[in-house]
Amino acid sequence: MFKHQGLSLLELLFSLALLMTILGLAVPSFRDMIAAQRALTAMHSLRGALNYARERAVLSGVPVSIAAAQGDWAKGWSLFHDRNNDGIRQAHEQPLAVYEPLQDVEVRPDSTSRTYIHYRPNGISVQPNGAFHAGHLLLCARHHTSYKILINRTGRIRTESGETASLCPP
Repeated sequence: MFKHQGLSLLELLFSLALLMTILGLAVPSFRDMIAAQRALTAMHSLRGALNYARERAVLSGVPVSIAAAQGDWAKGWSLFHDRNNDGIRQAHEQPLAVYEPLQDVEVRPDSTSRTYIHYRPNGISVQPNGAFHAGHLLLCARHHTSYKILINRTGRIRTESGETASLCPP
């Protein structure tokens, strides 16, 4: 009867070389998958927050703003009742939700969406001067796919995806 005593040094080295080759091929793909998932999660989070702000304004009958933390959407955002449409939460304005910063995703707003977006109780988004707000937020990822969240003149939200190189040029 043959008795196996263990692995020879050559077999062990061959197994380690094979394992390192497989890991070397898998790690870049895994990083790419993580970057893609972070971009997708960021898009869903921001889009969900915009939908929630619009919904709360309609259901509560009180204007709601969604404001970027420290003027940068990638650092997070908060929702609050904003009766004076200034995009700054006062002590008497009720907070509704606070969102955490995004990881590895840059947000590039257009000029009308730079710091906050305001919804009236009828669901329409407006600018500080009362004009309708139509704009977009670009979510630029470290991946080949990035996202664009568009807000139309009635406050409705839709999303587009595209190549990072074309949506978010350096």
